[in-house]
Amino acid sequence: MPDWSAELELAVRAARTAGDLLRGPGGALRTADSAEGKDIKLQADREAEAAILRILGESAHPHLAEESGASDRLDARAPFWVVDPLDGTYNYKRRIDFCAVSIALVQGETPLLGVIYDFHRDRLYAGAEGIAPTVSGEPLAVSTVADRGQAVIATGFPVGRDFADGPVLDFVRRVQSFKKIRLLGTAALTLALVAEGKLDCYYEEGINLWDVAAGLALVRLAGGRLQLTPTDTPFRYDAYAGNAVLPPIGP
Repeated sequence: MPDWSAELELAVRAARTAGDLLRGPGGALRTADSAEGKDIKLQADREAEAAILRILGESAHPHLAEESGASDRLDARAPFWVVDPLDGTYNYKRRIDFCAVSIALVQGETPLLGVIYDFHRDRLYAGAEGIAPTVSGEPLAVSTVADRGQAVIATGFPVGRDFADGPVLDFVRRVQSFKKIRLLGTAALTLALVAEGKLDCYYEEGINLWDVAAGLALVRLAGGRLQLTPTDTPFRYDAYAGNAVLPPIGP
């Protein structure tokens, strides 16, 4: 098994560097570069991503990043970095302190490594293949709730999903059997909470890989299971992640 400890240390350093930048007082970081439809891009997204990529550039792996796209040499058959510099951008814009830096190492559709930094609370989630996942040094483990009627599912409505009545109603039918439903505005931190056992599962349709890659890695490493269904758009999936005993939500 490859040793991913050097990559994990690099990702942690990159996440903390970006988090320190985002946690600062700079109001200019919340300036919107664009706000089309349901999407919004802030100066914070660009500056945090640049800081991350400068550090990840010390490794040989190419990257896929939310703002700058894919490296020319990216080959999904080999490991590549997946970066969301600020997951929960609208939360950040509105000063809702629930957002995070998200960095993963992925090969094919297998997340090998995940780092999520909740910079407002200085909570660092980190783990890699062969390296047990932790949150600020404490071990992560998924929940053991087996009954959907007693389980909490987290979800969201990403920018790229179909908001027509039919698909939305079909989505509701998929999740209505759960005890509680939570929408928190950041897929990365939501998945971190699944890995921590505070939520039981997560399901979202049409979500971009950079939003979920690190969180999927942490859930898998914490003993959970994943289900990724590709869509017609590259690097966009219907994604499920949950504990080991809940039945997954099918496509």
